Amino acid sequence: MQAAGVKAPREEVQKQLLELLAEQSRRVPIAVGALLVVVALMSARHLPPWIPAVWLLGALGILMLRRHVLGLLPLQAHVPTPQRLRTAVQLSFINGVAHGLALAAFPLLAETERSFFSLLLLGLCTGAVGTTAGHRSVYLAYLIPAAGTLPIWWLVNPGGPAPGWIELSLSLLVGLYLWLLLGLANNAWRNFSESVQMRFQDRELAAQLREALAQATQANQAKTRFLAAASHDLRQPLHTIGLLVAALSLRPIEGRDREVVDLLSQVTVALSEQLDQLLDISKLDAGIVEPDKKIVDLAEMLRMHHAEMKGAIEEKGLRPMLDVPVGVRCWTDPALVLRVLRNLTENAIKFTQQGQITLRLRVENGTALISVEDTGRGIPPDEQAMVFEEFYQVDNPERDRTKGLGLGLSIVRRLCSLLGITLDLRSQGGQGTCVTLRLPLESYGLIAPPPAAPADHQSFRGLTVLVIDDERSVRLGMRVLLEELGCRFSEACSVEEAVQQARATRPDVVLADMRLRNGETGIDAIHGIEAAIGATPCLLISGDTAPDRLQEATRAGIKLLHKPVALPLLQAELGRILEGKGFRHEPVRP
Repeated sequence: MQAAGVKAPREEVQKQLLELLAEQSRRVPIAVGALLVVVALMSARHLPPWIPAVWLLGALGILMLRRHVLGLLPLQAHVPTPQRLRTAVQLSFINGVAHGLALAAFPLLAETERSFFSLLLLGLCTGAVGTTAGHRSVYLAYLIPAAGTLPIWWLVNPGGPAPGWIELSLSLLVGLYLWLLLGLANNAWRNFSESVQMRFQDRELAAQLREALAQATQANQAKTRFLAAASHDLRQPLHTIGLLVAALSLRPIEGRDREVVDLLSQVTVALSEQLDQLLDISKLDAGIVEPDKKIVDLAEMLRMHHAEMKGAIEEKGLRPMLDVPVGVRCWTDPALVLRVLRNLTENAIKFTQQGQITLRLRVENGTALISVEDTGRGIPPDEQAMVFEEFYQVDNPERDRTKGLGLGLSIVRRLCSLLGITLDLRSQGGQGTCVTLRLPLESYGLIAPPPAAPADHQSFRGLTVLVIDDERSVRLGMRVLLEELGCRFSEACSVEEAVQQARATRPDVVLADMRLRNGETGIDAIHGIEAAIGATPCLLISGDTAPDRLQEATRAGIKLLHKPVALPLLQAELGRILEGKGFRHEPVRP
């Protein structure tokens, strides 16, 4: 953007001048009219009264005509601007001639009246500097006929004795004052032109900023759509693989076969976690993540997080350190804060080869400071602002997948913004990194309950599940897994087929893909089933992470799981639904 170097066109400056002339013409008639009345009364003492009266009516008429025409000039966009400006100059000249005609009474006035008359006329000329913005043509068109001959009148002194030193001095002073007014007019016009230039540049800059913002918004939306589409296309086959691996894990296999199945499961989980980061970005950008804030015991939360991460830290050969006081409470969402801490700690583990990882909690000026410190290689100063951007990774040009996708800190930044947490980063090359979260303290309310223990693996023998998905491979994978769990399985690939299957099988649970073919959705299928057989427990399962899709599921009030769905999560959701329905299910026997 180079708006600072753009100059307003001459026509733009002239348009602004016309606006100013129109505005000033509405303000001056009363004050100028009062001065004209004084001049007329003064002249009537030396002339037949009808002469000053005719002059006064003419001058006032010209004043009102000028006010009317100047008010119309800015609105006449169809008339070229230079032509409208010439009209303004002509009106200024006529107005100046009308005022200058009053000098015809100058020889008849006494010396005191002449001085007073001169002051009135010079006052009008001084005021004209502001009302014309000092534009040379407009101002001179008034000044010359109105007061240009005034020094001559003092110098000639018609009708009186030969000019003395007083008349000569006054003639010189009036001439100098008129010259001074010309200088003031030049300064006023320069200031006016510069102000128009600045307004024009501000307007141009604002337009460029709006355009840049629109382009950035479009680019961000395109990026989000791309991530959602890529995530969906990757999740579909991964979901099928996960279902088949989960079904294999339920079978009684041992030895080398069990090792292969466990390895497949670990790889599937790792890839799923990376796709979940794309999902988290989409959810945060869609604005559907709502913090569930409560009073949290930060010390207890950090001890729990330390215990969770201790194994991973020690496995890397690092020392886990914990420094927390007791009795520190904060009003926040514990699940989201733990997600932030988990991302920061995992990042610290990745980039620390020796030394220690320290979790520290301290209180300072009514604020809780949670720090994740490492003794890694640090972050160069010129890259510290970039590490919170999507897909940016320090020193990973080869895109080593073991170092993740570069989304962890981007998610941290979004979550901190959502929770109102201030995020500080301090790092020096070779001396490690310290990331600090600043949270306001609270001393009242209920402590957040500890997270529930994971449910045991469950069996759902005799349960009828209707799976709605337009991908045959997904339906096949769900069939294998659900039958391993002891479920009765029925399937559909469209809304119409889903309704038919629901009428035929009366399912206990419906698992529907979010996006079907021909513009249909799983929400449409669920609504169709409810209309056909009544309310039925249901879940949406989708690989689509587009923000509008996420918002659509939220508005429908249907729980949405994201592909690939892990077996424990699927079992937990089925158990939750069926417990609410009163369906009896038994734990899997070891």
